[in-house]
Amino acid sequence: MPRIIPFRGILYNQDKVPDLRAVVTPPHDVISAKEQQEYYKAHPQNMIRLILGKIHPEDTEHDNRYTRAAMFFRSWLDIGTLRQDKEPAFYVTEIDFRLDGEIRTRLGFIALVELEEFEKGGIRPHEKTFSATNVDRLRLIEASRANFSPIFLLFADPDNEVLGSLRTVVEGLRPDLDFEDLKGYRHRLWRVKDQQIHKEIGQRLADRSLYIADGHHRYGTALEYRNRIKSQDPTLDPDAPCNFVMMYLTSMHAPGLAIRPAHRLLCGAEKVVKETFVDKACVYFDIETLNFDSVNRKQIEEAFLTRVKAEANSKAMGVALRDSNGFYVLRVKKGVMDYLVRQKIPEPLRKLDVTIVTKLIIQDILGLDSVALDDEQRILYTSRADEALGAIYSGKCAIALILNPTRLDQVQEVSDAGLIMPRKSTYFYPKVMTGLVINRIDD
Repeated sequence: MPRIIPFRGILYNQDKVPDLRAVVTPPHDVISAKEQQEYYKAHPQNMIRLILGKIHPEDTEHDNRYTRAAMFFRSWLDIGTLRQDKEPAFYVTEIDFRLDGEIRTRLGFIALVELEEFEKGGIRPHEKTFSATNVDRLRLIEASRANFSPIFLLFADPDNEVLGSLRTVVEGLRPDLDFEDLKGYRHRLWRVKDQQIHKEIGQRLADRSLYIADGHHRYGTALEYRNRIKSQDPTLDPDAPCNFVMMYLTSMHAPGLAIRPAHRLLCGAEKVVKETFVDKACVYFDIETLNFDSVNRKQIEEAFLTRVKAEANSKAMGVALRDSNGFYVLRVKKGVMDYLVRQKIPEPLRKLDVTIVTKLIIQDILGLDSVALDDEQRILYTSRADEALGAIYSGKCAIALILNPTRLDQVQEVSDAGLIMPRKSTYFYPKVMTGLVINRIDD
């Protein structure tokens, strides 16, 4: 099983950057173009310049968003904006966040985890990745030789042995970092330098599978980067920095673990009109139509979303079409998936809402092929239903597919079977912030 070890993290120097909310960001793949601009304006040393730099028309092979990220990183270290710890540590983090009207708390820790090929089974993925993003993240790690964003990892801890131990260690201690982000979520971080604790946590996790919750692209590119170096040096030291990647680990039994939906927005599907879609969809689904007008649209919208959410375990999903005066609740007909794809799609995947949507709606009804599914501009994703429907009302997209969240037990079942869900099948919430800790690979 992969080793879990402490490391000498790089953190913002609070003497120079006292307001951390001005410099931290979410992971790159949930940052919109508008948010990118806002982060650029927030602070000259905001993490956005490292993880999602601007693209300029005059960019070259030697001067581009990746080389500039590496330059910023080195310069911020040189001037002391970023500072590397002298002793290795586990970085215990806690976040208080709001979900569904209540405050929740999630505890976890950031450490280095030994890279391992998926075939060995110690680290288990659950969803496909985008080819373009894999290339993008590989170029960034090659230029910067650093992990800027931790990969989000889960482990089984039903008896609270791991997180309970870490909670005991930090209980009553003043956090090394304590701030609120732009959403008002409170973040705390403690350095745990006790080598006995490092050993104890590593031993407790040594026989447990580790599940990637978020950061499949980053894991894949860290592995590719390591393999490229290893191909040049077959005798590479097992303790070499490139053999490890920075991860945030928490328990799948933690009360603060949450998964939000990953709604789909399809652009460039203008040829699909209400009548065509409904005629094709009724072959696979029982369809309920909720009609509205300009007066009662908001009321019907709320009823529509409530209906979909209430049938989370019944394979119900919602559809909104541009220029339509109705919302549609789709319930897949009994036996349809088994009849159509029994020989092609294994049973743990067949019963997933995301698989049903991908196969029956996106591929069969709308006619998108594998190339289109790998195009991040053709299908957009959001965890917020209001954003999805807003894109329909504004005319930005033609179709919104409203889904319920993939459940954690489904993630584990698919991962344990060695299977892969469609892209963006889960949205673990909240994301682990980028900028709490950085790992330097060439250290």
